[in-house]
Amino acid sequence: MDEVLKEVKDGRVWPLYLLWGEEFLVRRGADELVKALVPDAAMGLNLVALDAASPREVSQEVATLPLFPGRKVVLVRDPEFLAPKKGRGDALAKAREAWKAGKRKEGARRLLALAGRAGWGVDKLDPNAAGAPTVEQWKEELNVELADADLAFLKEAAAFCREERISAPEGDASALLDLLNKGVPAGHALVLAATDVDSRNPLLKFAQDKGRLVERKVAARHKDLDLTELSREFLAPFKKKLGPGALEGLKERIGGNIRLLQSELEKLATYAEGATIDASDVALLVHHAREEEFFELTEALQKRELRAALSYAEDAMGQGTHALQLLGAVASIVRSLLENHAWLEKYAGGTPPRTGRDVESRILPKLEAELKATKRKMPNAWALAFGMQAAARYERRELLDAVVACADADLALKSSGNGRLVIERLLWTVCERT
Repeated sequence: MDEVLKEVKDGRVWPLYLLWGEEFLVRRGADELVKALVPDAAMGLNLVALDAASPREVSQEVATLPLFPGRKVVLVRDPEFLAPKKGRGDALAKAREAWKAGKRKEGARRLLALAGRAGWGVDKLDPNAAGAPTVEQWKEELNVELADADLAFLKEAAAFCREERISAPEGDASALLDLLNKGVPAGHALVLAATDVDSRNPLLKFAQDKGRLVERKVAARHKDLDLTELSREFLAPFKKKLGPGALEGLKERIGGNIRLLQSELEKLATYAEGATIDASDVALLVHHAREEEFFELTEALQKRELRAALSYAEDAMGQGTHALQLLGAVASIVRSLLENHAWLEKYAGGTPPRTGRDVESRILPKLEAELKATKRKMPNAWALAFGMQAAARYERRELLDAVVACADADLALKSSGNGRLVIERLLWTVCERT
């Protein structure tokens, strides 16, 4: 990113800048780049920000001369035409966010662009419409898991599109690619800021060969996460650095939440009197906020994969996680498996549901009364389907034995037992078939 900004400062401007990766870093980088390309005085006139625009609409804006002479920049955030068919995470999130923020047209166009990846038009959005894709098809085609709230959103958005005559934006990038190959007007630049990019998209190759491609990715797995360079970048304005153990403490507490990393580092830099932020400062001011904590362990136990569970435990304890924390996580996972197993036997006849729709039709109606009596919320249908599938890998007596094993492990740890050996024995008891 520093090299790209230096080029702009030296007067070198490329027709296309493609930034992609972790959302906070991409947005931050795009903002820095735009400020470098367009001075503040000209930003109101020579900067155009587009949301949910098609490649043709983007190309038309890039080709249009500004009202006053000077450099023109077109900024497109999270362009749907760059995203892969099966995106990461919640592919509906951007559409929902825009819709809830009152930007209904943008939300509707993002939703239509997403549906268009599977070949579905406006007439297929309403879940109640004839021939509309099922919940299972949304999952299979687009890797989108629809909750009840999403079904209501689809229905409302479909009605809005019909009333406002909104059609799906074109996903074909040929018009934009043709303009870039032909040559944009002198001084014009297009900045695409994306969290997800299809590796086969021709715009990616153009950025590599004739523009600038800036990757700001962050490792998804906690053990692969390296925050060294980002910490240096965020602390540079304060002329401070992290002391021994401080970076490890930050990583353990906040994981891959980069927005929070910047915020916490700014707080630490303000607090620390000297030029070095110590591990004790991190322990004092930064609270645990890792969202992905113990997710890998949950997945390993649900699949009864002993090797994966042991590997995770070894890695976690090597990074300072206490054996009692791991025990608490294992006990919680086992209790969840036992509850799902009971529901599986009671409401599904011992046959695990294959899909969320299966759960909705034959399990949730029976389960609803039990949850209402205990004032508990109804679970997501797909989450319950996966939970019951995991529970079906165990026999009830095995899960009851696992509960007893957790109690024995708790006693052993509180009696000065070797934490690593106690946890390894517990994981073996839970995962191995008896």
